[in-house]
Amino acid sequence: MERNPLKRIGVYGGGFDPVHIAHLILAQTALESLSLDRVVFIPSGGVAHYKNESNVASGIDRLEMLRLAAESNPRFEICGYEVDQGKFCYTIDTLRHLRDEVYQDAEIILLAGEDWKDRLTTWKDGDKLLEEFSVAIFSRPGFQERDDANSFAKAGRIRHVSMPLIDISSSDIRDRRRKGLSIEYMLPSPVYDYIEDKDLYRSC
Repeated sequence: MERNPLKRIGVYGGGFDPVHIAHLILAQTALESLSLDRVVFIPSGGVAHYKNESNVASGIDRLEMLRLAAESNPRFEICGYEVDQGKFCYTIDTLRHLRDEVYQDAEIILLAGEDWKDRLTTWKDGDKLLEEFSVAIFSRPGFQERDDANSFAKAGRIRHVSMPLIDISSSDIRDRRRKGLSIEYMLPSPVYDYIEDKDLYRSC
């Protein structure tokens, strides 16, 4: 009996506080450029140790905003694994959970922005992460892959993908909300409506 071909799953983690159109453009670019079957968004379960900001949304709110943002695309999936842990989770632990418990018959590819490329090996078990999983780094238009001292990049474990430059960040959105400025066109309409309804990101 012929087996089904191995599925390709892109895993996109982050705060998503809130999710915005640049996140969705990266995910759609990943689907097309990497021939993925789906992209799984995984909002973090807590604030990383190097961040210190009080004006953030709860895990439940961030999950719901992601669901609203992704509901029109059947190849986008939302995973609440890290939020359910109730604490900051290390990427390699989450990827191993997905590989071993959820997507046993799939190739898992970590999706990350270009700013994380040179920091991957500083993460918990970063070398092992790059041994066990492929990584796709998303960069600005015209980015050219440079010679890299990282042996994993040379071995093809890291792939560079160009995407449109969309200069929007979640921190900018939160800052604009604090200042009373509009964020309407920076997020999908259902996410904007949710933020307005819940009155998120108004406090200092």
